[in-house]
Amino acid sequence: MLSLTAYAQETPRTSTVKVNPVPQTEEGGSLLFPKKEKEITPFFSRSSERPAVSMRTDSDLLDPGVQFKQQKFFADNGNAIGFRSDTFLGEIRTGESVLEMVCRDHQFEDGDLVRVWLDGQIIVDQIYLRNVFQGFAINLNPGFNKLEIEALNQGSSGPNTAEFKVMNKKGEIISKNVWNLASGVKATMIIIKS
Repeated sequence: MLSLTAYAQETPRTSTVKVNPVPQTEEGGSLLFPKKEKEITPFFSRSSERPAVSMRTDSDLLDPGVQFKQQKFFADNGNAIGFRSDTFLGEIRTGESVLEMVCRDHQFEDGDLVRVWLDGQIIVDQIYLRNVFQGFAINLNPGFNKLEIEALNQGSSGPNTAEFKVMNKKGEIISKNVWNLASGVKATMIIIKS
């Protein structure tokens, strides 16, 4: 059969080759281990302190869903005592013979209707209050003029809510106010023309 024979060479335990030391650089380090100039601080470093972990569920953060929750309007709030009584909107003194009145629904546009009276006579039979101002002229008689605004309904979310402005022919606002009235209730203003 076959036989294999292997020969090995013995390695010497001492070497005759001399290794020269690594030359020193002028800065004081060697080529393999240069001297560090200074330690560079990283841009972002973690704090050595560990943040405290709280297992509590309370938080001082605001919930934006609650803070900015859309206001809801509820139907038929006009039965409250403050909405069922006639309202006095004040007195105006002017030298003008014609004033301009503008009005709008200052809350939810829900179908509020008003009627305007001057000295017991209807001057505007029905105004559908929108979220934008709409106006009409008021022809004044010399002396006292009684202007009444009647809430014809409360729309789909009571009470009848309106804002008005009375202006002179230059467009300057003489009077402004808001009302919240139940159906059939009147807001009254006295205009004295001198």
